[in-house]
Amino acid sequence: MTKAIASADLAEHAEAFRIVFHSIGTASPANAASIAIGLGVPVNTVLEAVYRAPSILIDGLPQDIGDQMAGLLTDLGCKVSLDAMHAPIPAPAPLFDVALHITETARYGDITAALAGFLGTKPEEAARLISTPPGIVLGKVSAATIDALRDRLGAGVALIASDPDAALYDVFLGPCDATVRQRFLGDLRRRGMSVLAGEGCILAGLSKTDADALWATHQRIQALRVVNRDFLRFDLVMTGGAASDAATRALTELAGIPAHIVPRLFDDPGITVMEAVPHAGMTDAMDRLTAAGLEIRADLVTFLHLGLEITGIGDPRAVNAVLRAMSIAEADFRRLPYRLPFHMPELQARMLRDTLEATGAQADLFDPSEDLRA
Repeated sequence: MTKAIASADLAEHAEAFRIVFHSIGTASPANAASIAIGLGVPVNTVLEAVYRAPSILIDGLPQDIGDQMAGLLTDLGCKVSLDAMHAPIPAPAPLFDVALHITETARYGDITAALAGFLGTKPEEAARLISTPPGIVLGKVSAATIDALRDRLGAGVALIASDPDAALYDVFLGPCDATVRQRFLGDLRRRGMSVLAGEGCILAGLSKTDADALWATHQRIQALRVVNRDFLRFDLVMTGGAASDAATRALTELAGIPAHIVPRLFDDPGITVMEAVPHAGMTDAMDRLTAAGLEIRADLVTFLHLGLEITGIGDPRAVNAVLRAMSIAEADFRRLPYRLPFHMPELQARMLRDTLEATGAQADLFDPSEDLRA
């Protein structure tokens, strides 16, 4: 809380007022510096008010100055009010970390630009945040800030908000030096932790206190990730079952698969029926699909690199134009299926698949590790 007027001066005014910041609205945090100069308060004070609204931006103002400042902020797009100093102080808002997941890859450019404008950063930085698993774009912000971001981004995007202090954390270990792995796993066992595996998800359901302590000790291990499980996403893969009315209803209602397509799914077990399902919805979706007589497997895709296989071509020139735009050498499609000779992070793989399908091609994503296990 910032005192804008000395207490001796306040005595000259019948009543003092405060500016309460309710939401960033359509303004941008990039305006924080100019707001701070105009109000005569530190930039950090403005940013804290912006991200943790509702909060007090400044107090101890005479009404005429308060009206002018509130009007200025409103003109910028902020949602504020001018309240008397004796009015109740806004209760501190719960604070969340926020992850962003793009559901309509065709809007990738618009979403990236909108996020950059909201954060007051360059589009390249916004794109990096989105594409770095698990896609955390904001930390320690209020619900009002999340609502403002959702309005700014528009359709084709899903935001997940999680209280980092109440969340559970899973620990992942990728390929690394054998000695490093042995020492790390040994330390976990000395701490009394139940190690699930030697690689992949090695610990599950840690409290924030335990997760922070583990990270503080071992953060130098590059292959180590400690992740809020609320931000994990899974593909649901149908591995078996039989066509039935119950199965058709479940796949139509949950996965959005047209009813006339459902019988074909049983000709090719191992097909993904739901993509990038958040952890919070995974168990319910699996239970409903299983109750319909389907055999379902959940594959973690948050950190996955996927391959892409082109199985059908509409216009070869259009397909090659897409590949050239992504610096991929043109391909000879006389023999199908054709697999691209590299793997991509999950978001990039989905974007390329959807772009290819927009040309009339048919393309499927696959997990390269499945080929290794075969």
